[in-house]
Amino acid sequence: MHLSIEPSKDDVNLKKIIKLLCTTKIRQPLNFEQTKAWLKQFDQGPELTVALLILRFLIYRTSDQLASSLKQALKLATRNFTEQSCLSETYDWREILNGTSEELVFYFGPAKHEFTAPGKSGEIIARLLKSCIGLDSSKLSYPDQFTKLASKERYFLVDDGIYTGHQLNEFIHLHGSFMTSCSQTGIVVAIAHDTGISLFKNNYPNIPIFYGEKITSKNCFETISKEWIDDGIWPYTEITPLEQYFEIVKNKAKFEKKMPLGYGNLGCLIAYDHGIPDDSLQLLWDKSESWNPLVAR
Repeated sequence: MHLSIEPSKDDVNLKKIIKLLCTTKIRQPLNFEQTKAWLKQFDQGPELTVALLILRFLIYRTSDQLASSLKQALKLATRNFTEQSCLSETYDWREILNGTSEELVFYFGPAKHEFTAPGKSGEIIARLLKSCIGLDSSKLSYPDQFTKLASKERYFLVDDGIYTGHQLNEFIHLHGSFMTSCSQTGIVVAIAHDTGISLFKNNYPNIPIFYGEKITSKNCFETISKEWIDDGIWPYTEITPLEQYFEIVKNKAKFEKKMPLGYGNLGCLIAYDHGIPDDSLQLLWDKSESWNPLVAR
């Protein structure tokens, strides 16, 4: 355990930045009280510094920000499935997706088997689709409601994000096998990690992925923590940020699941206001007898 009597000047400055992020619309509804409660679990010194840096570099997306990224992905998907002759400078992609200005009929489904459970991913995606394009509920359909598509039909599987791609890959295998045998479907997400994009290019080359925001390993913990050292942001020489992080997970959090860098070891630094993917750092979302998460799953 590394102890110091007083917090460093750098730590104080980081707290000020994090408080500013939490008290503006950038990270609301994540508030500073939540972050302070999470930070109390870390000791002064390297433990607290790594926690503050994680918070500082956390990619936090509000519902409005997710909706904005999802709109970008939907626009790209519209262009992909619409004849160029129909894409005038004044075309309304929302009308095309709603089937009011084109012969194509689009259907949308969540990448989870739920539409009605409050707060669940499927319900959240349905709400986002309605806010993005004013979608009619009749166009929301589970993928296993289809065995094939008519020539004018298109189907989009929609989710907030794709990271390793394993879970969505399995979901399509179990519930959306029709998507693999035609070129009339696509995956639409707000955020995509290049690992998941590569998986689908290899496994399902006929299913394109449309995303509004892309992240790579450069946005994830292992690479970023090395940059903290190189840039002099990390002030300790006796331990690296990654070593300190693993030490906290092992000795303090003591999680039942052994996945400190999250599912697939991606080490994502991502959270939403409606939850957090398990591809993110385990200290951010998991719970044990000795640990409370920053954002509940």
